Amino acid sequence: MFKKIIIWCTGMLITVVSMPILALCFDIQGDWDSFFWFVLSLLLGLIYVTIRFKRLKRQPHYQKDPHISPQMLKHYQDANMSDDEIDFFRQTMQQAETQIKILANNMQALPKLRAIDLNHDTTKVSQLLFRAIVKEPKRLHNAGDFLYRHLPSINELTSKYIEINHHEVKTADTYLVLDKSAAAIDALSQQIQQDYADFVAEDVADLDTEIAVARHQITPDSKEED
Repeated sequence: MFKKIIIWCTGMLITVVSMPILALCFDIQGDWDSFFWFVLSLLLGLIYVTIRFKRLKRQPHYQKDPHISPQMLKHYQDANMSDDEIDFFRQTMQQAETQIKILANNMQALPKLRAIDLNHDTTKVSQLLFRAIVKEPKRLHNAGDFLYRHLPSINELTSKYIEINHHEVKTADTYLVLDKSAAAIDALSQQIQQDYADFVAEDVADLDTEIAVARHQITPDSKEED
């Protein structure tokens, strides 16, 4: 805001200072040359202000996180995100990134969890969904179930599963709890797969449409050759 005020004042100063000088010349000499310079000075002042405002508008204004890269800042601004939206999105995704790292470690901690991860690509799918959200930040709300329910839940379950599995003495009830926990982790892994499928469904539909259009364009040519 301060920069805008300076730019505006500078432009107006150019115009105001030049106007009386050239107007005086015009009154004294009474020729069209002076009038031309008067109008030109006014236009130059307005052009200066316009150009400076346009350049200032293109400059990034987000200052809440100095560590954000210019590329990512441009990506968010191209998506028409406000500073508050950028800040909220980045905080949310930083938490999600931490959660996914915890998930990756937990899923490799025990053979049973590694088997579930292998069967459902739980860690890989979570990472892919994370990247898909970053690619389309304005659709953050579409990934709410994954970010706020499924990812935290599977981390809590896998952490407890690891803790209980490390008990030196296990009873029948312990094994029953472990079996139920493993089944819940398996179900959540499938749900995370569905979260990813739902999020990229629009992209898949667009690809199907492009393929259909391409086939339609190819078919007439093939018939003509026949």
